[in-house]
Amino acid sequence: MPLNELRKYVLKNRKDETAWKEFVSRPRPHAIIVTPETSLEEQELIFRQASSKKQNSD
Repeated sequence: MPLNELRKYVLKNRKDETAWKEFVSRPRPHAIIVTPETSLEEQELIFRQASSKKQNSD
């Protein structure tokens, strides 16, 4: 089941722990990972860059 369909299923079946575990274990290819060591300024820059990319792709 594709991730977007699994997400919809989990939202409708919130008590299905097996589905939830599968959902959270799936890789997110477009996820932006920020570590605790990343400064607030750098986090803000990353957020602004991601936001502008999203706006340009819509």
